[in-house]
Amino acid sequence: MPTPRIRYLPTVSRRTCAALLAVCALFAQSGSPAAKPWPGWQQYQVILWSMGSPASPTDWLDRIREAGFTAEECPAGTDCRRFVDAHLGFYVENMLSDLAFLHSREPIYKADWNAYATSRDRRDLVRKPCFDDPAFWDQISHRMASLTREQAGHHPLAYDLRDEPSLGSLASPMDYCFCPYTLRALRQWLQRQYPTLAALNREWETSFSTWDDVMPLTTFEIKERERRALSGRRPENYAPWADHRAFMDFSFSNALDRLRSLVHQQDPKAPVGIEGAQMASAWGGYDLWRISQSVDWIEPYDLANSRRIFRSFLPPRAPVLSTFFGKDIPQLQMQAWRLLLEGDRGAVVWDDDESRAIQKSAPGMPLTERGRALRTVFDEVRRIAPQWFRLQPENDHIAIHYSQASIRAHWMFDSREDGNTWLKRYSSYEEKNSRLAQVRNSFVTVVQDLGFQPDFVSYAQIENGDLIRKGYKVLLLPQSVAMSAAECRNIEAFVRAGGLVIADNMVATMDEHCRRLPKGGLDDLFGVHQKPDWKPRGDGASVASKLLGGRALLLFERGLPVLAGNQTPLANAPMVQERRTGQGAAIFLNLDMHDYGKLRATGPGGAACLEVFGQALQRAGIAPPLKVAGAQSVGVFRYTEGAVEYVALIRNQEPASPLMPRPQRIEVTFPKAVKATDLLRNVDFGPQRTLALDLEPSRPILLRLQPVLESQKPR
Repeated sequence: MPTPRIRYLPTVSRRTCAALLAVCALFAQSGSPAAKPWPGWQQYQVILWSMGSPASPTDWLDRIREAGFTAEECPAGTDCRRFVDAHLGFYVENMLSDLAFLHSREPIYKADWNAYATSRDRRDLVRKPCFDDPAFWDQISHRMASLTREQAGHHPLAYDLRDEPSLGSLASPMDYCFCPYTLRALRQWLQRQYPTLAALNREWETSFSTWDDVMPLTTFEIKERERRALSGRRPENYAPWADHRAFMDFSFSNALDRLRSLVHQQDPKAPVGIEGAQMASAWGGYDLWRISQSVDWIEPYDLANSRRIFRSFLPPRAPVLSTFFGKDIPQLQMQAWRLLLEGDRGAVVWDDDESRAIQKSAPGMPLTERGRALRTVFDEVRRIAPQWFRLQPENDHIAIHYSQASIRAHWMFDSREDGNTWLKRYSSYEEKNSRLAQVRNSFVTVVQDLGFQPDFVSYAQIENGDLIRKGYKVLLLPQSVAMSAAECRNIEAFVRAGGLVIADNMVATMDEHCRRLPKGGLDDLFGVHQKPDWKPRGDGASVASKLLGGRALLLFERGLPVLAGNQTPLANAPMVQERRTGQGAAIFLNLDMHDYGKLRATGPGGAACLEVFGQALQRAGIAPPLKVAGAQSVGVFRYTEGAVEYVALIRNQEPASPLMPRPQRIEVTFPKAVKATDLLRNVDFGPQRTLALDLEPSRPILLRLQPVLESQKPR
């Protein structure tokens, strides 16, 4: 739905203006985009993104089609009719350079960064352009309409607003934006978050006299407040900083939504989105829930589970793509199959001088070894994909909490070790060193190792009651430190109605504004009394569980007080407490989950943790629908089409770890006899209840399971 445009007129009162902005926000963030069967996306698209000039421009498009590609990127403002003439698809790329500080715009950002790092003055924190400046929208509206009209008649597969868009530099920290337009919009937004100015002053611990006086704190300022609080043994309060970051997330996603509306006014038939999306972050505008409500398609970098998060939030048919880099064909084959199983609708193949698919500067432009191998891989994926697109994924009803407030809080925690060098916590550093991302990945991995596929559920969805409405059975809270009262109350209602909630530590010890609470918002639900502080790791102690064969679990907090009530140590391990409430239960894991990804491959600690989670899920009546034996970890994906079931089996693989050198023999046992067919290898096994199969290192097993008559069942 197009976002209403608001002009700021001198005759409009501040109250009226705030009300109009509230309506604008309602339209901009009103639920998920409609699930559409966008033209061209009923087939799997293999898109070439190639750098450099071809030896023969007139033959180039014919050559990439012969190489097995179905589409290519077309820069905005260039003539894309050539793709239609060559019977190729295309997407329009980089429609608005203002969405990022790349290439010719990079010096603008560097100048601001250098000035702010030296001065620490908010006057150096004006984004250029500012997304809350009405003049910006007046300037670019005609440009966006013109660019779209030029291409709409050629039926592009998609419109890309910008590659690697960001408020600043990717997801690196930068305190944009403090321009007058942003501050005015922020103050109006804050009036919708707080009932009164006095309520804001209480939350922020400030004393502003009027709303026009409200000024958020920069990161340098909030870090100074943090140092004073910690040295005085007072609770942390990041609200004057966190609310500004939350508004900037809103501002960024609202800009994407308004740009989408401008494109759809000229071409409503093609999806509008972004490519090169970053990991979930306190910076850059990367609240993945908000962004997912503002785009029709996306190509994310798969960092810290960002791709799975986006897939959880976008409509089922929304095109999600991934870019394929490098020459490791087995890894790329594994990537292509896994992403198809998770819902990708295509692939972007990166092609440069380091890893060419086509020798585009050589006479005849022959395929490289990489190009020939990729054609084989994607030919097989494209053959299966249309059938897979028709299937309905089976929902395991397991949700993992996506908490943007917790992401902000954990960034503040992690950056304590940096002092005033926090400005250098660049995106690449954050990917590897975010402790919350490590714990979140552990939760995803342990669920997958048990044979399930989890969804992510956002803070907004929990506040709106989606846990019960969408039929979830389990909610996992990976170090969800900052939660609203509405989230906590809906989680309690979910448990009373029969749901199971599992948390590890530090849960709900801050509110959604990142202010430390005197008591954990869910302490009564879990029957614990958490310490109101943060620590980077567990205490390092391990406790053996008799029920787990003496295998040790890593403790997070020594001496955690447990409240009196209906509690039972799960798995006979005192650090894993279960408390019944209503028809459901809450399980508190006083465990250090940072390193499960390593423990699963190297020691018994991973097996013990897996057993704990498996027992916990059984409490909710969730057990694997089929058993897989013989391999350490196999990903299981299940689908249906009418009365026919489908199962995909693929190796669960850490991205940086090497593939298994050879196939592994696995044994798959079904709840009942089925007529099984291996779709990739075209093998009909007939009625079986147990199958012995060879699972290849980088290629899945795709089984169609048809019901069998009683007379056909194996004896």
